[in-house]
Amino acid sequence: MTRTLICTLLAVAASCSNKNNSADTDRASEDLRKAQSVVVAKGEDVATTGDEIERRKRQLAAEQQLLADKEKALEDSRRQLGSARGTLEQARTAYAAAVKERFAKLEAGLASLSTRTDAASKDASAGLAARRDLLAAELARMPDGADASWPAYTRNVDTTFDAIERDLRAATP
Repeated sequence: MTRTLICTLLAVAASCSNKNNSADTDRASEDLRKAQSVVVAKGEDVATTGDEIERRKRQLAAEQQLLADKEKALEDSRRQLGSARGTLEQARTAYAAAVKERFAKLEAGLASLSTRTDAASKDASAGLAARRDLLAAELARMPDGADASWPAYTRNVDTTFDAIERDLRAATP
């Protein structure tokens, strides 16, 4: 107990000395305030930067999802394009077969007309044969694949066929 009493007396005596120690505590207090201010500012910077990073992560995740959705849609479109190309090729093959059959019938009609011996039939046969040859040349230029000229091409071929067949029927009694 005496020891505690001696320590207390020494502390009181030291504090009562003539020397002013306030400058030491003032400087330490100022350093503490500056350090505290730096810690607060850096803490705010860290929080702001962290928030910005999290916001950007969410934004990137949303953009990645959008990109993934677009890639899926592109793949679906590619599959549909492949299917459409297959359908187009089947339709082109069917059209070519129908044209070939129609051309064969036209050839048979022209062959029948050419066997006639009268002058009108011979003249009609020669004119129709020349038009048939032009049609055959047009058929040889049939477009491939997805060509924008298909509608005009098929319309022209059908119109030419119709005209030759009509004139062939008129020439054949």
